[in-house]
Amino acid sequence: MIKEIFILRSIGCLGIVLLHSIHIALTTVPIREMGELAAITFDSVQMILYYGTPMFIFISEFLISYSYRNRTLPDNFLRKRFKFIMIPFIVMAVFYSLPYMLEGVNSWFIKVSMNLLIGDYHGYFILIIFQFYLFHLLFHSYLKKASPKIMLPAAFLINMAYLTTFNFTEPPATLPYSTYIWERFYWVPLFGWIFYFMLGYYSGLYYESFIKSLKKYRYIIVAGPLLTSILLLYFYHSGFLTVHSSKRTDIIIHTAVFSLFLFYVTSHLKYPPKVLEFISRYSFGIYLLHYFYIFLADFIFRQYPLNIGVTYILLLFIFSLLSSIGTIYLLNKWKHGYLLIGKIGAPYVPPASGGNEHKSTSL
Repeated sequence: MIKEIFILRSIGCLGIVLLHSIHIALTTVPIREMGELAAITFDSVQMILYYGTPMFIFISEFLISYSYRNRTLPDNFLRKRFKFIMIPFIVMAVFYSLPYMLEGVNSWFIKVSMNLLIGDYHGYFILIIFQFYLFHLLFHSYLKKASPKIMLPAAFLINMAYLTTFNFTEPPATLPYSTYIWERFYWVPLFGWIFYFMLGYYSGLYYESFIKSLKKYRYIIVAGPLLTSILLLYFYHSGFLTVHSSKRTDIIIHTAVFSLFLFYVTSHLKYPPKVLEFISRYSFGIYLLHYFYIFLADFIFRQYPLNIGVTYILLLFIFSLLSSIGTIYLLNKWKHGYLLIGKIGAPYVPPASGGNEHKSTSL
């Protein structure tokens, strides 16, 4: 088992729940109650936390690359992932479309179709992951022979060019549905995430060299997140790049640096902290469920508003996190519950005690 992955996965998961809690709180609680300085501060924190989703691409590919670097992919590679990952995505796509039934059958049918086919809800991440599963299956033999010194810069340039196109240009008036494509759909194609895949692939494939490089460049890696956060916030608050999502051009470097930083820091720990190991095991289900509980808490709050200011962010975060964990735990008591919300991951077992790296994979 790779203990660092447990920590990266849990921190990425917690970051996503927190940034969504901040987002909803900032749209619900008036600035006069929260305070302008607090609102700006948490808006900035939300921006920094956008590393969460792309970091999961890095984690997922790292685990696959590391696990199968010395053996062939099994025949059930895609079938297993469809069962444990795609089926919960389909279930949640239908679940998050249900409120649209109040607007009529046609509205619901359009919404559920968009959720399923183009990821028109926060579960779009699963469609991205499956593209990379296919990409790995088709091209891993080529990538294994290719030089990372060529592939990583090439992937970085493709990723940068793709996001720059949608970050800095207006949707063409002659292109059907161009506004939706520019605002939402461009999130789904793998070109917007290809660098994270390549970084995860070669880090897992050359794991020992990867660890040596982290130690060699430790001073840069430790300082990196602070520098990229400052740069990111400067671009955002100056108005140079106002995109408010993980699909910002500057998030590419920010996510890469943050992932390497977490990997380096946690490599010095003998075991992953229990609480982070626990969150990691529930992370997939938390990712799928947390937004429902945020919406539920926000709906109740709007009916009975209280002047609690920034405390509302903490309320949404804790309520959605604990409610998601409780739901995942109860559903997994049923033998087919994993089909609804995914499996609970296996606990960390130190390699010396007979563990193996494959038990740590949940995506």
